[in-house]
Amino acid sequence: MNVDAWRKSLAVAVILLFIGVAIVPSINFNVVKASNDNDLVEITTQACGINGFGNTTVKLTRQQYQDLEQYLVDFRTRLNQTTTREEAVPLFKEAVVELNKYGLLPKGMSVEQAQRLVTGEYLNKRMMNALEMIAKKKMVSNEANYLCLTAGHIFNPLFFTPLIMLGYPLALFGLIYGLRLLLYPGPIETFIIECIVGLCILPFFILYGISSLSPVSIIIDSIFEGCNLSTVGLLGLKHFNMTGECFGFVGLKLMVDGFGLFAHDVYLLGFSLYIGKYSN
Repeated sequence: MNVDAWRKSLAVAVILLFIGVAIVPSINFNVVKASNDNDLVEITTQACGINGFGNTTVKLTRQQYQDLEQYLVDFRTRLNQTTTREEAVPLFKEAVVELNKYGLLPKGMSVEQAQRLVTGEYLNKRMMNALEMIAKKKMVSNEANYLCLTAGHIFNPLFFTPLIMLGYPLALFGLIYGLRLLLYPGPIETFIIECIVGLCILPFFILYGISSLSPVSIIIDSIFEGCNLSTVGLLGLKHFNMTGECFGFVGLKLMVDGFGLFAHDVYLLGFSLYIGKYSN
């Protein structure tokens, strides 16, 4: 194989690598849809805000899934009758018990640990007090809530976690790098150097590919096309049904009909630093 052919083959391989990162989760999505056609619904639970617990995937019958959905509807109805976080906390703890009946807690996580997670008890108290003081001075929007217990669905979300925040710019750089090799080959010496650089940054792209599998401690930011959320926080009880944004979520993330970056229907049960309307 001559140098030009070798160079172009490598460039195509680099580009396919990034395409593959997007395709692999979508394959999983199709498997889930197939299971749904057979009257089984696959739900994956992921812990956000704490390390050391694995994802749990459970297949529920249609009847079980409908019963779970009905419970969550009733749960939010009762939540919507509260006005303070103190009133809402027992409801969140009860919801964890109900999820446990379906085997939907993260692997290795006890009911008590999950209850502390979804109510924000693992968060640093001094930091929370400082954020509360700052938020009270800066709260100006009627389309937001701060330091709030959060429950409900978000649709077509895009999650930014520590690994993904690192992975996106690296993936973009890799795509540009592959196109550069394909369109502007250059001399063989430059090509060899670029190959070495490409091999050095390859682990970062693998890291990007698996970043959707683990939120690594906290969801820094999430943008979603639509939602049906109830929150109880510094601004009391607030409902959201809009294109929105969530900062600093910790808790349980239940993914239906998809997984990772391709989870189109996600139920959140936990604590958020901020929920509000998304604006570019």
